[in-house]
Amino acid sequence: MTLWDLIRAALRRWPVLLAGAVATLGLVYTTTLDDGVYWSRTQVVFLAPASKAYPNALRTTSEDLIITAGAVAKAVAGPAKVTKYASPDATLVGEGTRDGWSIRLPDTGGQWAPNFAEQVLYVEVVAATAEEVESRQDEIVAQIADELDRLQRDAGVVPVNDITVTVAPESLVVHQVGGSTMRAAGMAGLLGASATFALIAVLETRARRR
Repeated sequence: MTLWDLIRAALRRWPVLLAGAVATLGLVYTTTLDDGVYWSRTQVVFLAPASKAYPNALRTTSEDLIITAGAVAKAVAGPAKVTKYASPDATLVGEGTRDGWSIRLPDTGGQWAPNFAEQVLYVEVVAATAEEVESRQDEIVAQIADELDRLQRDAGVVPVNDITVTVAPESLVVHQVGGSTMRAAGMAGLLGASATFALIAVLETRARRR
């Protein structure tokens, strides 16, 4: 079927063309309603108790702190398997999440072996509004602190030797993430038009065979 054959077929089957145009316009309109999502990432840093030998808790790194951070993350996030990312910089928004949260210990290892080198938890939140992101993040950080305190009380740690947490950055930074509305509308229009003409071509081919 040539281009002119397709055009003539579309004119003959104008009800199908009209229905396809209406459906395509509706699809294009829905793409303009998406305002994107809001996303934040916060680092919860686990700090060793300060001492005369190590007065700066921020610069103290140990395997015990990393293990504790991992245990707290698992307790708060639940027993589900943690997704292994190719890079610790990967985000929830990047994997297509539109509403949710995650806690993970950054893994800088390769395909065959993990490598946890920092006593830091990445807390990410994705939601429809900035206020919801802020509220969820505050709740998650509070859960992390409560779970850490519970683990240490159960282990009989003297409070003066407690591991503590701090949030970085201290002030919440929420980003609005959204795609190009014009690009999405154009793609929706192209798909709708393609589907309409494909249907007309199928109907015309069947009619000719009969």
